[in-house]
Amino acid sequence: MASLQHIYRRGHIFWWRRVHFSFHNKPIDVRLSLGTPDRLQARNRGAALTASYDRVVIMLNQRMRAERDLTERELQKIARDMYEARLAELCTQQRAAPGDAELMSAANNAYVDYFERLARMGGHLSFMSDEEDRLRAEGWDERRVADLRQTIGLREERGITPIRRSDIDWHLGKAGLEPDDYLRWKVELALYTAYRDAYVDADRQLQSGSGFHAVEAPEPPPTPIPSGDTEALAIPERWRTCTPTQAAEWMIEETPRLLDHRRDGKRSKDSVGEQTLRQIRWAATLLEKSLPPGTPLWKVTKKEIIDLDRWFDQLPVHFGKSIHDRDPARSLEAAAADAVERIDTGHLAPEDVGFSTGTTNKHFNKLGQIHKFMRNQVDVVAPIDFGDFTLPIDEDEREARKRYTREQGEAIFRLALWTGCVGTRDRLQPGNTVIHDGLFFVLLLVWYTGARREELCKLMLDDIEERHGIAYILIRATETGRIKNKSARRVVVVADELVRLGFIRYVEAMRLAGETLLFPELMPGGDTKRKLGDVFYKLWWIYLKPLVPGLVRGQAMHSARHMVADELKDQEVFIEFRNDHLGHRGKGEGETRYPSAASLQRLRELVAKIPVVTSGIPDQESINLLPVSMRQARPTRQTSDR
Repeated sequence: MASLQHIYRRGHIFWWRRVHFSFHNKPIDVRLSLGTPDRLQARNRGAALTASYDRVVIMLNQRMRAERDLTERELQKIARDMYEARLAELCTQQRAAPGDAELMSAANNAYVDYFERLARMGGHLSFMSDEEDRLRAEGWDERRVADLRQTIGLREERGITPIRRSDIDWHLGKAGLEPDDYLRWKVELALYTAYRDAYVDADRQLQSGSGFHAVEAPEPPPTPIPSGDTEALAIPERWRTCTPTQAAEWMIEETPRLLDHRRDGKRSKDSVGEQTLRQIRWAATLLEKSLPPGTPLWKVTKKEIIDLDRWFDQLPVHFGKSIHDRDPARSLEAAAADAVERIDTGHLAPEDVGFSTGTTNKHFNKLGQIHKFMRNQVDVVAPIDFGDFTLPIDEDEREARKRYTREQGEAIFRLALWTGCVGTRDRLQPGNTVIHDGLFFVLLLVWYTGARREELCKLMLDDIEERHGIAYILIRATETGRIKNKSARRVVVVADELVRLGFIRYVEAMRLAGETLLFPELMPGGDTKRKLGDVFYKLWWIYLKPLVPGLVRGQAMHSARHMVADELKDQEVFIEFRNDHLGHRGKGEGETRYPSAASLQRLRELVAKIPVVTSGIPDQESINLLPVSMRQARPTRQTSDR
């Protein structure tokens, strides 16, 4: 019978036999009776079956998929695998934006409540008022109830949910099952507790003080290479499945100037800041969101970059600022569709859709760095000229700086917190109380010095000195933070208007109170890497900004610095003196640690040229400090507080 391939005889009847591996790699022994004792007929029928072998395999796979159900062991394995993948995504997301740790913790805890509710109820139900009342009776505060309501609303109103159908289908296919609604439903039920635990563990990582070093997902097995894919054979195994976000993390880990451990040591000036790392990670995330799931970076060509460039014209300008935008489940399609809907309802202006040239240039430059890093190790990949996608910013330099007008300055300092407010709990409502703290002085200092926000918010009391009868501020690196560059180290004289408004008296009062920081209430709490200037921005500026009349996009606290630069230039102050005062790079000699009387007098004359817009604020003869309990870092939201 050796001449009859795949044919054997049982008794007097011939049979056809093949052993093959099914779609889920389990050996299948297929035996079919040929229904004849005749050798010639058996050979012909066996040859016909062998020729139809591929169609037979397809038929068997379809039959098995149709008849096979998901076992409990397979279901639990899918839930475990998706738990690991979700935890890795969350931890990577938290690493990418350490300054948003408090916001991320709130989102983690909201999703813990969300998935616990789904598991308890066995599925999705609307959040009714009687359930809210019951939760309040159980001890939930209003913020926790509101967070749960918002999370439920994201799915019901906008279709945003961490449970992605594409992920479920992929795991069902891997288990050898044809995805259908019934199987998806079974997997989703198992994911409720799995995803709840993922968010619990992600928040534990966030609060552990481990520097946001996330639990990495297990290393995937070597990716099977389709036969004939000679291009994939030339790719090193490490890079075959590496996505853009993974490549960004590898670049950060392996590039000396990006190393995290350098930022607090003597070589900190040779490393980049946290903001640059966030930009690298966000650019990689945008590219990954524009690609089919799982697309490795080495397969990205110029065509995919052109597709990403098209998306940049459809996304709202603020895309990425919300924690939900950075969620891996949030697709660009959903964001663009949401922008169209918000335009139709009047919640978004049409001009607020589409990234600016500066923003897209920044993204393409970061992607170019990541792609170059990959090509240094995978030289078979063709280069992409990301410079083709960047454009010069065709805008007058003075217009681009968006300086404040004097009228805007006068309007800012007419607000209640400078002229009299209700008290510490309501600083924006008119009253009879003036409180002297960072909220009162930071914007005054920004206006009358032109210094950067972080330079002022991080000041220590030892940074304010007086010499030759002139008070001045030392802008320098201290334990509260570094400065932008070598030129930023300088002396800034305190303007007479700041003295009138009580700044020197405030410094003396804080020293008598035993404080070390000029504005201790701006110190970030917990283990966050957020800077003091970021705390001020999130605590106060986002609420003051809408009250500034005629504010246009591009105007922020930094606009006061541009105002000072323009005013000094208009009044024909030499550029060397302007550079000394503002800390710009230039050829000026700069200021020493203890400046001479002549230098201080010249700087005093310089700050006197800054326009006075606070004449409506009365003299601050007495200083009213914040209570001791409020002159400290605000506590971050902990999991135990839930």
